[in-house]
Amino acid sequence: MRQLIRSVRDFESNRLLDNMSESEVRRSTAQFLGILALLGIAMILIQFMSQGAVGASQLVLSFTWALFYLAAAITVYFVDLHKLWCVRLSLLIIIVEGIVALIRWGIAGQDGPSEGALVGVLVGLTMGAALLPWSPRQTLILSLMWIIGASLSMLIAEHPEGYSVPAAIFSYFAVTIPGVMISFFRMSRFQDQFELHFIQSKYDEVREDLQAAKSIHERGFPKPKSSGEIRFTYVYRPMSQIGGDSVFASIQDPGESDSAVTLVLFDVTGHGITAALTANRLQGELMRLTGEDPGIEPGELLNAMDRYVCLTLADSAVLVSAIAIRVVPEKGVILVANAGHPAPVLRDARGQLTRIMPSGAVLGVGVEQILQTRVEQFPFEAGDSLIAYTDGVSEARVSGDTMYGIEGVESVLSRNWVEQSKRWPVQILEDVENQRAGNASDDILILEIYRA
Repeated sequence: MRQLIRSVRDFESNRLLDNMSESEVRRSTAQFLGILALLGIAMILIQFMSQGAVGASQLVLSFTWALFYLAAAITVYFVDLHKLWCVRLSLLIIIVEGIVALIRWGIAGQDGPSEGALVGVLVGLTMGAALLPWSPRQTLILSLMWIIGASLSMLIAEHPEGYSVPAAIFSYFAVTIPGVMISFFRMSRFQDQFELHFIQSKYDEVREDLQAAKSIHERGFPKPKSSGEIRFTYVYRPMSQIGGDSVFASIQDPGESDSAVTLVLFDVTGHGITAALTANRLQGELMRLTGEDPGIEPGELLNAMDRYVCLTLADSAVLVSAIAIRVVPEKGVILVANAGHPAPVLRDARGQLTRIMPSGAVLGVGVEQILQTRVEQFPFEAGDSLIAYTDGVSEARVSGDTMYGIEGVESVLSRNWVEQSKRWPVQILEDVENQRAGNASDDILILEIYRA
């Protein structure tokens, strides 16, 4: 008895109990005790109706025990009892109920627990497991105590002829099964909900971090320029929330309408956060280079970028394809250096198209390679446009093994200008999305620099 009381007193919280509020536990405990009290009164009435008479001592004891349950229920409901003690009280009452029942069976000289006791245990364990935050271990302990106590009381007593001991013991086991199953089900369901909530919270954290990273990444993109002689615009569609394509712009004399403009479109190998972080680092390096030398030529710019990639990102096996563009309206020329990037297309005011093929290796394979990159110069007058894009456009799969390619870009650029509000990047993107088979397999960035 001392050990039982100590085990109840030392009972600690479990996850199911921690997830329930104080008021929920108190209300459930009061309901549980109230149901047991009503069950006890109902059993007395059933015995009285079936037997016609019930002993005075048995009647007094049964009503006293039922009133004790009611008093406990009222106390739990109205007294601000901690939820841990509510569970302890419910367990203690069940234990005491079992001990009292064994004593009553012994005094009455019964063969073992009667049908009323079996119903009481069935309802008590089932309702307790359903209403209260009992763990499966606690429910099992209560069930084993009942089975052992009831079996011992039955084995000690003498039985009439035809009495089946195995059947009686089986019935003692059977009445505990619903409560144990409910307890296991509740705990497993709570465990699933807990794990789902944990995964959901972690997912929300990652999504918020991704959203913040995306905001930081795209904050490095320049605002489209829609005034002055040299203007530019672009569209960006990352394959996932964040990608490794990026564009950088530097205006040599921001206050002058005919200022020279430098643009760099680049694509970092890979996708996702890693590629975006690398792109952000390159954005910072480009800001430093153009800040120190606003008039830096495209070849020198790519050379400096290549040195940066080789010296700081070599351990990460990062490669970068890039196009550096500089437009000098005073001279009416556009300078282009292409380091392993898909060929941009120059469209003049008459609709004539010129491909500008790569003239050097991608950045990151070695400083010596980029020194061979050739800077090409073309006339750039009013109405002319240069359209550059990343391989998310050229490698978009149209059907089977067929890719959109530079031919798809040129097919859009060869059309007549239909809608003035849509510049070439928007029209090319719409054409890619209309022809693409399935979802995007890479980031898409399309840039247009044009002269008004």
